[in-house]
Amino acid sequence: MANENKIKHLEFIQLTIIRMNVNSFLVKGWLITLVAAVFVLSQKDTNKAFLWFAPFAALLFWMLDGFFVSTERKYRGLYDDVRKLNESQIY
Repeated sequence: MANENKIKHLEFIQLTIIRMNVNSFLVKGWLITLVAAVFVLSQKDTNKAFLWFAPFAALLFWMLDGFFVSTERKYRGLYDDVRKLNESQIY
């Protein structure tokens, strides 16, 4: 039972890592859906102005995905740091 606080702390960090990973996956899925919808709209209405929305959306979702991946990496580093600590060093 001595490592109970450490294990609970690592579980909280792991849940955050999983949430960032899921968010990154969802962003990629939404980007594909959105770009496909833009292509359908531009073909249906023969309005090529919709096509300019696709690169803008891709850039926006790329930055959002980068945020989630960066945050996930930071939490992985935190997980590794906490893993190496003694029980007395964890608050």
